Amino acid sequence: MIGWPVFGWMRAPREGGRSSRLAAGSRRMLQRAPASGWRRWAWPAAMAAALVLLHAQLMPVVPRVDLDFPDAGEIADRDILAPVPFNAPVLAQDIEMRQMQAMMAEPPVLRRLGNPRRDALDRLASWRDAIVRRAGQTEISLAQRADLVGLLFPEIAAQDAARALALPDPAAFFAAAENALRRVLDDGVVDVLPPGAYRQVRILSAAGEAVADVATLAAQQDVAARLQLAMSAAGLAPEPAAWGGLLLRPLVLPNLVYSDEDTRARRLAAREAVPVERAFLAGERVVEKGVRLTAQDALDLDALQAHLVAQGEPGGGSRLLRQSARSALVLGVLLLFGWVASLYFPLLLREPRRLVTATLLLGAVLVAGAACLAHPALGSYAVPVTLLGMLATVLFRDRVGYAMTLLTAGLLSFHAAAGEAATVSWLVMGLLAVTFMRRIRQRSQFYQAIAILAGAGVVLVGLERAAGGARALGLLHEMLVAALSPVASVALGLFLLPIVEPRVGVCSDLTLIELSDLNHPLLKRMALESQGTFHHSQVVGQLAENAARAVGANSLLTRVGALFHDIGKLNKPEYFVENQGGGPNKHDDLSPSLSALVVAAHVKDGIALARQWRLPEAVVAFIPEHHGTHVMKFFYHKALQNESNETVKVDDFRYPGPKPQSRETAILMLADAVEAATRALAKPTPGRIREVVKQVADERMLCGELDHCGLTLRDIAAVREAFVPLLAGIHHARIPYPGQREHAEAPHGRDWT
Repeated sequence: MIGWPVFGWMRAPREGGRSSRLAAGSRRMLQRAPASGWRRWAWPAAMAAALVLLHAQLMPVVPRVDLDFPDAGEIADRDILAPVPFNAPVLAQDIEMRQMQAMMAEPPVLRRLGNPRRDALDRLASWRDAIVRRAGQTEISLAQRADLVGLLFPEIAAQDAARALALPDPAAFFAAAENALRRVLDDGVVDVLPPGAYRQVRILSAAGEAVADVATLAAQQDVAARLQLAMSAAGLAPEPAAWGGLLLRPLVLPNLVYSDEDTRARRLAAREAVPVERAFLAGERVVEKGVRLTAQDALDLDALQAHLVAQGEPGGGSRLLRQSARSALVLGVLLLFGWVASLYFPLLLREPRRLVTATLLLGAVLVAGAACLAHPALGSYAVPVTLLGMLATVLFRDRVGYAMTLLTAGLLSFHAAAGEAATVSWLVMGLLAVTFMRRIRQRSQFYQAIAILAGAGVVLVGLERAAGGARALGLLHEMLVAALSPVASVALGLFLLPIVEPRVGVCSDLTLIELSDLNHPLLKRMALESQGTFHHSQVVGQLAENAARAVGANSLLTRVGALFHDIGKLNKPEYFVENQGGGPNKHDDLSPSLSALVVAAHVKDGIALARQWRLPEAVVAFIPEHHGTHVMKFFYHKALQNESNETVKVDDFRYPGPKPQSRETAILMLADAVEAATRALAKPTPGRIREVVKQVADERMLCGELDHCGLTLRDIAAVREAFVPLLAGIHHARIPYPGQREHAEAPHGRDWT
């Protein structure tokens, strides 16, 4: 996606010739000149003013409150509103009453036993088998058969055994009996229930915990009646069902046992969960005008007064004066941030797009922070400081991330609900987020960052509670907020980055990693259509990446820029020496000026192709800047040697520029030049390579190509030293195989680019 229109002021094109026209086009697309005078500070001043106004709106000074509150029993002469969020204790007698109500509302706990149900069903099956077997022995009398059943099962009376033996359909009776037995035991038979007015009980079993209505349970004295109802529901007549209930009663033992220990523990937990404080939100009415104050109202007003005194509620001075003083302090903090930015990351102040984005990001976090602090259920750990640290680091690098984290924590600390612990937690979480987002190369690093940030949040909550000596009430909720906030921040950041990046004009490491894949369509096309340029780009990428790492530049950006820096050659690959493969040279039939025009056109073509594929601006900048305004010496000297009387202008043989504006593009310029120069060496020994590298770097520096890139002399020396080992390895000597003819010199190469 193409970013927003470029802000800033454009440099004037170079005067004279065809090179000037190309320079004007490329500079209009890529280059900005710094403003002078008051315009340079117009955008920073406007952003600072907007932040001061937003801060005053979100975090105003605590309004003055008449602390002469009425006492209990008096009539309130005005509405008293909470100027800030605060907590007020609840009366001791109310706490005790609520605790008692909570304990009584907690249902008793019963434990389910598995053996009674299994034993009862096994015993009933034994009854059924014995009665069915004895019912078929008609050679003996019914009384004798009943006595035999009574001997096996003493719990069955003789008359009940005789009646069971005389049943017309024993199978149907015992099927109904089994269903009734299962139903009653599944509902539960309780040994004893404690006194109290409750409708439900908690049942603990191996399968977990369940809540049941007391009405579904059967007490021991009600078992026979429950069995009768269940057998009637199974299809038996009332009289056999009533007899069957009495017959099955000895089989049913309690399978729910009252647990006094579990009940006591749960009721104590319910008692401890009763809040001992009430949370008031900012603007909430504490006392209504014309209402007689109760003891609880007086206690609320005392808590409000103590909170205002602890927060430093001033005793005099107008609110406007106090707000002006605070705004001046906030402005001072912003000016300090601007001074630090001008020293360590001035690009943030010079580019309006970056400055506006940073301001919007900071403003959004201030709005979200004020909303979280105004709701006690969210609190300070829900403030998305980790999101700010992540986005600021990915978009503007780690220095900006650290500075913006410190600035955000400082601005949020002015909130009335922010304490010392909250400020410390913001600093820790924000700085950790910046540290872990500095160099993201793999997806697993996001998971590691989430885990560490969530763990740090939980630890901070525990330390804060331990240091303050607070009760454990609400600890789990606060830990849950602290653990989930980083997860939500990282997820939201990953969603926003692809949207924000092109509009800000920056390129994150994640985007660069995607672009470094050689399966990118442009790179695959280059590998098929211009193999020499493709190989050249890879070699230059290795050289430039190693050199960027040596001077602390962005090595990943440098490597990606090297891969795409010559994509403009795809339009006419046969006009560049690395793609000719020893074939005829098309420039032999062209005039030097026309050859220079064809070669220089690959810069404009590359920019157009890069924009067509929506490459980031940071990568597009490598296409014109790696050549700068350097002269194509081969064609220039060829034009001078012509016998025509035409005037030869050196500007007609210059690349359109601009000169390198960053360390990364300057490093690529040097890598591109030394790769071509060393390839033309007859015997590329390390000593000769070192000499050529030094000559190329000195020539570029003396021509002024490195004036605006930010490289120091020490950096240039480090870049040269980083080139030499790699070039020596690329051009290493090989032992000739038998039958091969050794050449004294390597093929002559010409660098037209």
